Amino acid sequence: MREVPRQTLTRSERFGTTIDGLISVIAPSWGLRRLQARTARRVLFGAYRGAEKNRLKSDWTALDGSADADLLADLPTLRQRCRDLNRNDAHASAITATVVANEVGTGLKPQSRPDIEALGVSEADAARFTRMAERAWRKWCKTADAQNRMDFYEIQALVRRQILENGEVFVLPLMIKDEPGRDYSLALEIIEADRVETPPSQRGNKNIRDGVELGDRGQPIAYWIRKSHPGDVLLGRPGVTGPAEHTRYPAFNSAGRRNVLHLYHVKRPGQTRGEPFFAPVLSAFKDLADYMEAEIVAARVAACFAAFITKTDAYGTMNANTSIDPKGNRLESLEPAMVQYLNPGEEVSFGDPKRPSGAFEPFVLAVLRSIGSALGLPLELVLKDFSKTNYSSARAALLEARRFFRANQAWLAGRLCHPCWEWVMEEAWLREALPAVDLFGDMREDWLRALWIAPGWGWVDPVKEVESSTMAIDAGLSTLADECASQGRDWEDVMAQRKREQDRAKELGIEEPAPPTAVQLQRRQAWIEEPIDEPVGANA
Repeated sequence: MREVPRQTLTRSERFGTTIDGLISVIAPSWGLRRLQARTARRVLFGAYRGAEKNRLKSDWTALDGSADADLLADLPTLRQRCRDLNRNDAHASAITATVVANEVGTGLKPQSRPDIEALGVSEADAARFTRMAERAWRKWCKTADAQNRMDFYEIQALVRRQILENGEVFVLPLMIKDEPGRDYSLALEIIEADRVETPPSQRGNKNIRDGVELGDRGQPIAYWIRKSHPGDVLLGRPGVTGPAEHTRYPAFNSAGRRNVLHLYHVKRPGQTRGEPFFAPVLSAFKDLADYMEAEIVAARVAACFAAFITKTDAYGTMNANTSIDPKGNRLESLEPAMVQYLNPGEEVSFGDPKRPSGAFEPFVLAVLRSIGSALGLPLELVLKDFSKTNYSSARAALLEARRFFRANQAWLAGRLCHPCWEWVMEEAWLREALPAVDLFGDMREDWLRALWIAPGWGWVDPVKEVESSTMAIDAGLSTLADECASQGRDWEDVMAQRKREQDRAKELGIEEPAPPTAVQLQRRQAWIEEPIDEPVGANA
């Protein structure tokens, strides 16, 4: 029979239970009424300890507002502090750089994948469309920025950084015509979150929340974008004079295409604006920075007192090379390897500041581990330090982090990259740079399918992971396309390059190496299965 765990009771509850038991023995009906009353009270006032409002939890106050009510009032301050954190805090700046480098790196690149079965076309026709589509994409990427500063892959990194710092970013697709050097009119303007705000003339409109105009279902129908950044009050913006000017951009045009890409992670239903990535850990970063600064200042102050002179002779001097500063203070000097004979009654003791203390590093690591957990990153990536990590724990930490990175890569590909792919393909089709296919009819989605390849990650142990990939392909659990994509490579490029190398090797009379023998495979497998317990950075 399964034992029912005993419920932990407070002292008052144990006392009340004891009284109830005594009353039930003496007067069962009275005891039953007390039990009913106690049960009713528990139902009315809840059974969760976390919801108690007793003396110990009286200072725990929580808001019951909606997503926008809780966020919008604090959002400007959160954005400003997150940007300041990334400018001045080494750990926060490193975390942002790590996330951007792992999720974007050299950029997410498309592989056109038309659905041959749904379209009913030949592989040759689909391959021709793929080659022409990817050629058009490469030409557009070079001039993707409306301000002529970045290519599309740099825009990806900027967008990801903006989402980390500000919680959101806005992208406007513009059509710039007749500009020298542009093969395509489509260009992207990146709008920082501060520029989207409710105009003063519309602040009484309850359908506009922080610059986002909402429809009957709460869906965005328009965005009010300021022409100049609020922080450019002194500098201004070229072409903008006088008071702040706002432009209303409809969310969709008459054809149903998006006019504005509002990129942010939705954490609560009805959330209109994005929450900065570092918002949950701002206090932890601030406290850690203040603690580290206090330790450093204390260590510097303590280190200034190199030696202390104890003397009974008030007029004696320790060093014959005594000088007087402009304020009349006497200066004593100490030099390396100096032998000094003290005067009678003098004694020297050297300072031992003991700063930072032995608890400094464990405390800093504990705080950073907590910050990393809240942000979804292991401590090794927060610190960029694998010196105390063995192969197994390093691989486990990297695999956990890569789940986080892959989810964000898929999100970025769907929310930013693929809409841009569709826009470029439409313009390329209108410019007759693509075959005469149906890009505006029912087959549009089948023609515009694409696989987005993110930059690959290095192997922790190349031999083991190559062996694992080979076995997965041989067992039918994976494909060459999947394994190449995990390394940020195009499987068709790999196979085409292999074919060129094989043909060239035949021309030169070079024979391909023979496949490994059974004995060689056994030795390789034994070496692969050999445990590795040394720290990854032990031989660095």
